[in-house]
Amino acid sequence: MPSHITVIPASTQVGKETIRLLLKSDSAPLVRGIYRDLSKTPSDFVAHTHFQAVQGDVGAGTGLDFSTSDAVSYIPPPIFDGSDHAEFAQRAANNVAKALKESHVKRLVLQSSLGSKHDPKKIGILILNYITDEILRDVVPEVVITRPSYYFSFWSQALKAMQTDSPMFESPFSPADFAFPMISTKDIANFSANTLLAESLSPAKREVKLFGPRHYSPLDVKKAIETVTGKPGELKVIPGAQLAEWWAKIVPEAYVPEYVEFMLAQLPGGIMVEDYDETGDFIRFETELVDDLRAVLDDGR
Repeated sequence: MPSHITVIPASTQVGKETIRLLLKSDSAPLVRGIYRDLSKTPSDFVAHTHFQAVQGDVGAGTGLDFSTSDAVSYIPPPIFDGSDHAEFAQRAANNVAKALKESHVKRLVLQSSLGSKHDPKKIGILILNYITDEILRDVVPEVVITRPSYYFSFWSQALKAMQTDSPMFESPFSPADFAFPMISTKDIANFSANTLLAESLSPAKREVKLFGPRHYSPLDVKKAIETVTGKPGELKVIPGAQLAEWWAKIVPEAYVPEYVEFMLAQLPGGIMVEDYDETGDFIRFETELVDDLRAVLDDGR
């Protein structure tokens, strides 16, 4: 069982939850979290005797010391600085690969994404995951690639919008009754932590799709938010022709075409939809959307 585990980057949603679970484990591994900005290290982690925060950057290739680690969790970080996704993915993954090859790491848990196995010219921003997967899939003896579905936390802003005097939220997913897979970040972290800690791994289960308990539509999201807030509201579905305008309000202009392509790939007729089936290696977790949103509301996020 791995006694020293590194999580990089440690500041992502899943990275933070994975570390929290590792530190609670009866196995009591030593855990290293690599942060580009050390100020993002949670105070309860800093106070834990089995945790070490280290400054590092996958893009620059600095601080990637895995020399004492038995297992590593890597989650390719999103970028918003205008860098090219493909160029960044190659640079970051090669930096991680170099550090892994210079170490004695035996196991890598690589978080990818549902849909990232498809033609990189048709999946938008998921080209980052596609390239990362190709570079790292055989870099150490045991590599497990997780392919989680859409995060429940995507709807945290919708939750806030539905608590205003004019409760209404927008969905880039259409039509309103189209159900697609989603999952809690805590469930992803739970799988990641358990895989990092496992005594042994099945050679057959090296790429796993991670689903929530069922698929959800925008109408299901509306119902869940109304249940949590106790307020009825309006759902506005963004049609495909308006996705560029919608994403332009959220991401840098240079990335808008890739986000639109990524979005269209997930909608009916898109290249990613075939991955929504319960085929191949997949796991369904129990956390419901309404419970995850309730936790977000209770935490004040």
